[in-house]
Amino acid sequence: MKILVLTDIFGKVYLSNELINFTSNLNILDPYEDEKLFFLDEQEAYESFIKKCGHEKYFEKALNICKKENIDVILGFSAGGTVAWRLASLHLHNLKKVICFYPSLIRKYLQLEPKVNTNIFFAKYEKCFDTKQISNILLEKENIKVEISIYNHGFMNKKSKNYNNIAFENYLEKLKKMVFNI
Repeated sequence: MKILVLTDIFGKVYLSNELINFTSNLNILDPYEDEKLFFLDEQEAYESFIKKCGHEKYFEKALNICKKENIDVILGFSAGGTVAWRLASLHLHNLKKVICFYPSLIRKYLQLEPKVNTNIFFAKYEKCFDTKQISNILLEKENIKVEISIYNHGFMNKKSKNYNNIAFENYLEKLKKMVFNI
């Protein structure tokens, strides 16, 4: 089974080893084409993301990998979660499952209809939208499961100020079950 991980705006260097090593057949795409960048804060990371890649280019890169590598599962975080959501709406040959963590720009793509089973894990709060309202809209669609966590945006990123070890451990176990029980 081939898994594509789409990182958040911080990139690959901020992914935890537990996520990187939970399966051997993992492709990791970050916005910086494997350039190792370190950021002081989220604002600096966002500015770098927009300058070096941006949302559309990130989507195009991910789409190309899905087609080339026959990806079975996509796992996306934040900006990567929004890209994963967009990919779920396409007819990609091998794709069976999409898992999105706090995809905050999903609010701009509510018209999309996922073609595969899609799990979305929202943060308890997003400053740009009401997670409960967006969840209700999404739950009217087929192939969707939505959970609003009790944690803040970034709870799976060990470098985030919102990282939560209990959340990380619990959701890592959920991920393993979701990925390997397809």
